[in-house]
Amino acid sequence: MANIVFKKSGLTAPWTDNEESILELGEIHDLDLDYGCRMGNCTACQQPILSGEVDYPSGHTGEPDEGNALLCCSQPKGDADVVIDA
Repeated sequence: MANIVFKKSGLTAPWTDNEESILELGEIHDLDLDYGCRMGNCTACQQPILSGEVDYPSGHTGEPDEGNALLCCSQPKGDADVVIDA
């Protein structure tokens, strides 16, 4: 099971299948993260990935810049931890 590490916020939270996105996991833990559309289209939720990989379920519409993730629609890829600069 992967952990999501929000580096700037100092939070490490375990990923479960109960969350739809990394953004949702952060919100559950009271993090104030930027977002707009929750579909990846506006890219307001874009944050750098410091390590690990994310995947995007079908339905997202935006593309992050190289080395970034759209937190509103991304999930960890595999069991490796994902470190986000948020």
